[in-house]
Amino acid sequence: MKILQIATLVPYPVTDGGKLSVFGLIKSLSEKGHEIDFVCYRKHDDYNSSFKALKEYCNPHILDVQTDNSIIGAAKNLFSHIPYNASKYYSDILLNYIVKLLAEKRFDIIQINHSYLGWLANHLKKITDTPLVMRPQNFETTIMKRYSEQINNPLLKFYSWLQYRKLVSYEPRIYDNFDLCIMMSPDDLKLLRKSNQEINAVVIPAGIEESLLKVEKKKSIPFSIAHIGHTDWFPNYDSLKWFLDEIFPVVVKEEPRAKLYVYGGGSTHKFPVPDKLKSNVDVIGFVPNIWKELEDKSLAVVPLRIGGGIRLKILEMLAIGQPIITTSIGKEGIGVNDNEHLLVADSKEEFISKILKFFNNEYNSEKISDTGRKFIEMNYLWKSIGKRFEMVYNNLIER
Repeated sequence: MKILQIATLVPYPVTDGGKLSVFGLIKSLSEKGHEIDFVCYRKHDDYNSSFKALKEYCNPHILDVQTDNSIIGAAKNLFSHIPYNASKYYSDILLNYIVKLLAEKRFDIIQINHSYLGWLANHLKKITDTPLVMRPQNFETTIMKRYSEQINNPLLKFYSWLQYRKLVSYEPRIYDNFDLCIMMSPDDLKLLRKSNQEINAVVIPAGIEESLLKVEKKKSIPFSIAHIGHTDWFPNYDSLKWFLDEIFPVVVKEEPRAKLYVYGGGSTHKFPVPDKLKSNVDVIGFVPNIWKELEDKSLAVVPLRIGGGIRLKILEMLAIGQPIITTSIGKEGIGVNDNEHLLVADSKEEFISKILKFFNNEYNSEKISDTGRKFIEMNYLWKSIGKRFEMVYNNLIER
């Protein structure tokens, strides 16, 4: 079939979960013989290298549009009913390009890969009867609500609360314009149903490359902990800061040999570490092969307090057999259990206690690793996820 996919960003190089979910689906559908046209904003990605990588699996259309935050834009948005994070992605350049593309080519399915591009649906319905699919990366209302609850700055707290209130009405209304919404997790589907019972929606998660199941773990560095996350994204920043401020100092006091390795793109390599912890923290930043780095790490920590959708880095780490400790929010939508596939802790005290117990070999880490890998193999490989997308596409086309 001929598929048109539209996204907010270039999904290559694959440096975060959002890019992974988009690129992985393009690759999976392409390998099944489908023809894909992919339209996205360039932002600050290198056009030539991104185009070359995408060209292997689709027909890329990378538009030179930037969507950076701006103080002026945020201030103007106070007088708009559209959330600021959505308003950034409104572009006549994109709309005109899509209209021109649809005049030249017939598609069987049009999929939009972020709710912030949902505004396109109203325009597309006027010019095509092709089924429209929405593929949200998260339920954005939930993320903004959790952000407003965690932020301490009074001005940002008030502004984020206003944005949350806008999203409460905006997001369900956007989804209502699509023939089908394919949500990332059962939790997101529940939230969507709660806001709008009439929306046609199903759940299909993102997938994981089968090659990760073959990654071999080496003998672990004793008392080593890894944190992975692009800290330019606030939930990851908040996650790491909370861990360094509240949890890790106590872990180090109880076990001075504990060492934290911090990985992630963007400005992660500049993340400030408290002076008293500097000998126990190695801020590495971006690495070309994160699995090579994790092959000898004892434990990965994902102490997220803000989020939505599913954390693909948790799925990937489960696939390589990496022991993980995370929060209920971190494992949200995945269906894994505490002390079976990973460890779960929601308070400072729980984190400290479980990390120290892990260091003292009070958990069967080998069994947890094996169970996590089998869980991914049964539920999250792209070869099966791609088939599920094919099925729902065909049902829409036949209907």
